[in-house]
Amino acid sequence: MHYTLDILKQWVGIIGAMATFLAMPLHAAESHNTLNGLIDNLRPRYVVGDVMPRYTLADRMEYYGVPGVAIGIIKDGKLIHAEGFGVLQRGSGEKIDGHTLFSAGSVSKIATATILLKMDAAGLLDIDGNITQYLKSWQLPKSDRLTDDGVSLRMILSHTAGFNIHGFADFLPGEELPTVIETLNGVSPAQHGPLEFLYRPGNRYKYSGGGYTLAQLVATDITGESYPATAKKMLFTPMGMTRSNFTNPLPMDTQNVAKAHNGDGNPVALPRGYEAMPEMAASGLWTSAHDLGTLTAALINSFRTKHGFLPRDLAVDMMTKVTPSKHGMGPMIDGSSQDLIFHHGGANNSYRAWIEGNLATGDGLVILTNGARGNDLIIEIRNSAADVFDWSHNRPVYISRLEIGAEQLASFEGAYRPSDSFPLSMREQMVGRFFDATVQIALKDGGLQISRRGSDRWQQLIPTGPNRFMFPAFAQRIGMVELTFHRNARRQTKEMSLTVPSATSYYQRIEE
Repeated sequence: MHYTLDILKQWVGIIGAMATFLAMPLHAAESHNTLNGLIDNLRPRYVVGDVMPRYTLADRMEYYGVPGVAIGIIKDGKLIHAEGFGVLQRGSGEKIDGHTLFSAGSVSKIATATILLKMDAAGLLDIDGNITQYLKSWQLPKSDRLTDDGVSLRMILSHTAGFNIHGFADFLPGEELPTVIETLNGVSPAQHGPLEFLYRPGNRYKYSGGGYTLAQLVATDITGESYPATAKKMLFTPMGMTRSNFTNPLPMDTQNVAKAHNGDGNPVALPRGYEAMPEMAASGLWTSAHDLGTLTAALINSFRTKHGFLPRDLAVDMMTKVTPSKHGMGPMIDGSSQDLIFHHGGANNSYRAWIEGNLATGDGLVILTNGARGNDLIIEIRNSAADVFDWSHNRPVYISRLEIGAEQLASFEGAYRPSDSFPLSMREQMVGRFFDATVQIALKDGGLQISRRGSDRWQQLIPTGPNRFMFPAFAQRIGMVELTFHRNARRQTKEMSLTVPSATSYYQRIEE
C-alpha cells in the first residue's frame, strides 16, 4: 500500500511540474531551456585539432575567480530572461539575481550615447553641431589641430574627435573624487593629464573616455542638472530602468550590489566593497542584467521598428559606422545581413561587462561580472550563446594541424612596417599601439613567431595555410585574426596583411 501511495505521489509531482511548465508563457519556457543549455556549454573560440572542450558556467567562474555573473537574454527584440549566478561577494551567501547592480565600465558609453541621441530627438541639441555652442562651464583646449568646423558629438561618440585619454583608473573608498572640470583639466585629484587633441577632429580613430567626459559636460550644461538627474529623466525613467544610476560613489545603503574582486577572486575596495567611477558618462554606470537587457532590446527595436525609444532614422544613424572608426555613435558595429550586430564591452578595475544585439534577428545578450578576469568568462559565455541560439557569429573554429617546411617558413622572415599607401581611413580600429608598429617575423622553435621590432617578447603563429597564420594572442578575444604573406611569381614575399573580423591592415617588408 505504501509502495502504491509513493508511486501515486511521484506521479502527482510529475503532473504538477508538467502543468507548471506548460502554464509558463512560451518565451519563459523557451528561456528556461536555452539558459540551461547556455550555462552547460561554455567553450573557447578556437581549438587546434578536432575536439572542442566544453565547460559549465560554475566551473569557469571558479577557474577565473569570478564570484558573480548575471545574464540577460533577448529574443526578437524582447528581453525574455535575466538571471544571476553566484554570490555578491566571495565567502557570503547572498545570491546574484537579474536585478543585482554591477559596474558596467565602458558599456556606460552606450547609455550616454542613447541619452544624447534622445536629446537630439527632443530638439535640445544637434548631434552634428559644434559643441562650443552648448558649453558654458568649460572651453575646448586651444590647438592648431582644431579647425573652424570644431568638434561635434557625432565625432565624440564615434571616437573620431581626436582626443587623448583612453580610460580612467577607479577610485578606492576614502579617496577624493575629481569633478568633471578637474577631470577635463587633468588636475588633482584626477589621475591623468588634461584633455587634449592628438589629431584633427574627424580624421582618425582614437578611443577616448576623455571625449565622453566632455560629452557628459555638454549634456549637463544644456539641462542645467547633474548627470545622474539628466540620465534618470532622459533614459532610466522612461525606459523603466529602475535599478540603474550614474551615482558615484554608490551609496553604502544601496541593496543587492555585486562587490568587487581582483584577478585572484578575492574581495577588494574594502570595507565598502566597490570602487567609484566619477567619470560617469564614460564608465560610471551601475546597472543590472534586467535593466541593461531592457536598454539593448530598446536599441534593437528602435532600429527595426518605427515606434522605438529612439526615432528609427536616428537609430539607423547610431548603428552606422563613422569612418575611420569601428564605432557608430556609441556601439561597435560588425557583420552584415543576418549577422549585423552592435556590441560594446566594459572593463573597470574589478568588473567586466558586455552587450550585443543582432539588428536583423532581434536577438541579443548582456553579461555582467564582478571579477577582474570576467572578460575571459564573458568570451566563453558568448561562444556558448552562439551554439545554443544558432547565431552565425562566434562559431567554433577548428584549426587543422598543418606541417609547413622550414624553408618556406624561413622565406617569410623579416621586418614589416605598416604600408603608407593604404588609407588610414580603411584601417578602422587597426591604428595605434601594436597596429602602428614595425613587426619582426622569425623562425623560432620550429615555427613562425611575431614580435614588435626591438622587443624580446615573441608570440607563436599557428599555420592555417601555406602562407597564412593565425594570431592566437588576438583570436580568443576578437575572433579569427590572420596574417597572410603575399608571395609573388618570383617567390618573393614583399607584403603582408593582418586581418581582423572587421578590417585589414597592410604591411611592406623592409629591405635591409
